[in-house]
Amino acid sequence: MRVTSTSIQNMVGNISSQQSQLYELYNKINSGQKYTNISDNPIDAADIVRLNKQLSEIGAYSRNVQNATTQINAQDEAFSTIVDKLQRINDLAIQAANSASGEDGFKACKAEIEELKKTIVNLANTQYDGKYIFAGTNVTTKPFELADDGTITYHGTPANNTAGYERYLEISDGVKVELNSSGDSIFGTYDPNDPNNSSGLFKVLGDLEAALNTDPMDNDAVREQLDPLQASIKHISEIQSVHSSTVTKLTMTTEMLDSTEINLKSKLAAISEVDLPSAITELVQQNYSLQASMQAYTIISNQSLLDYI
Repeated sequence: MRVTSTSIQNMVGNISSQQSQLYELYNKINSGQKYTNISDNPIDAADIVRLNKQLSEIGAYSRNVQNATTQINAQDEAFSTIVDKLQRINDLAIQAANSASGEDGFKACKAEIEELKKTIVNLANTQYDGKYIFAGTNVTTKPFELADDGTITYHGTPANNTAGYERYLEISDGVKVELNSSGDSIFGTYDPNDPNNSSGLFKVLGDLEAALNTDPMDNDAVREQLDPLQASIKHISEIQSVHSSTVTKLTMTTEMLDSTEINLKSKLAAISEVDLPSAITELVQQNYSLQASMQAYTIISNQSLLDYI
């Protein structure tokens, strides 16, 4: 049988096509991806872009949840310690209000309460990641300053700021949580020379300290501060409860985001990733086919050369 040049050209073209297919399979196996170009499958490519965008959003939400959780946990820890200190102050105030404690006991209660108040002011200046968490939006400004005369001044963003003092993080589509709190709405301020410029917990502690500083000691004056003090403890505890519910919300959001991420990754893998066992099987078959074509080409080329001679 005479072999024509056209037959040989067809064989060369077939071998070239098989080599291209083999090269493409190698690339898919190495990259793990079905497609190297959008034009390979425009419909799947559009889905891949959409799913990757959704995964990117989920990743951003997850980072926000983690950031919010650690910051709110820092606030919760501060509240827990403050409530513990206030409970101790309450116990000491009850002792000081009891005339049976005597002058020495009265002075001992006063000294410990003064130290506990300083500790609470320091806790109101708690920082997370270098930012003051009770300063509103003035996160780089130390919110509370305790002067030698007992004045407690607030330097953060006030709660009545019409421009809005809140800092929020979006934790899912359309859902946000507040990060920073305005310290004046939680702890208040204290001015011993101006009762109208005093409020909240720090006013209660300032008034209690003033009652303890009376000379001679005045148990009744201390006793009058017990109800406001207990009301302040309740107020802080209620705020802490709100933060605890936010942590629960964040935990549930984390679980939802993790589940959504797993689902999206599964869909993305089904569309974009190579079925490795099938691809390897196809690669072996393509390689056998290529070897057979090359052997056939060699035989026919030699036969054609003999015919020519």
